[in-house]
Amino acid sequence: LRRRIDAIMARRPQQMPAPAKIRPDSRPLERVIDGEERRNDHGACFVSTAVTAASIFHGHRPVGDGVALDMGRAALLAGDERIARCSAAEGLFLDTETTGLSGGTGTTAFLIGLGWWDAGSFVTQQIFLRDFSDEAAALALLNDIVKTRKFIITFNGKAFDIGLLRTRFILNRRSDPFADMPHLDLLFPSRRLVGHRLENSRLATLEAEILGFRRRGDVPGYEIPQRYFDWLRRRDAGVLEDVFLHNRFDVISMAVLAVHLSE
Repeated sequence: LRRRIDAIMARRPQQMPAPAKIRPDSRPLERVIDGEERRNDHGACFVSTAVTAASIFHGHRPVGDGVALDMGRAALLAGDERIARCSAAEGLFLDTETTGLSGGTGTTAFLIGLGWWDAGSFVTQQIFLRDFSDEAAALALLNDIVKTRKFIITFNGKAFDIGLLRTRFILNRRSDPFADMPHLDLLFPSRRLVGHRLENSRLATLEAEILGFRRRGDVPGYEIPQRYFDWLRRRDAGVLEDVFLHNRFDVISMAVLAVHLSE
């Protein structure tokens, strides 16, 4: 038991944030990120919603191409025939930003990026934990959204995002909304179909080499946990602006990549 406890503690973030010290020049969250506080029976969290018109190009092709995703081919990519009985509008794209990249019970998803099709446009909604105390409300909101969808689409979600969120639901004594939900993880078909002609199968590489979408000034993934800890210490939302944009691009790229792989 002691060895198990030590192993769990070793996965926790090495530097826990100190109490917040708000500086006079700190920029409030609402002035940097377009969003609002969302309350429910479990508390409150911050939510940012954006709509991308179908005609907007993401690299070589318009975002709206995703509405015509062939569900039979999507089912083949996922290895789950249940997806063939769904429509593209019933899917939920998901990507998280976390306090660590190794997973484990000490890792928290502080930003949960979601996306779905609505009337031909692509909606992205980002659920943000202004502090760790927002987690219960954030998970309750995520649970309500997941229950309105029939399948989920991620990039490496089977190995990381979904497992992490399941752990957070368990620790908050809530049922797992992802249980037995059809799941298309785009990482695996990307490796099989195009990985042989790329340096690697990272989403950023697929964006640039396959979709023709190149990010400028993007925050590296390894910097994101520290950005969140900086926010907790200083409450200056300037350190989060690039993180929200990075997450939103990830979600939109998955929507466009799904169409490309199905074709």
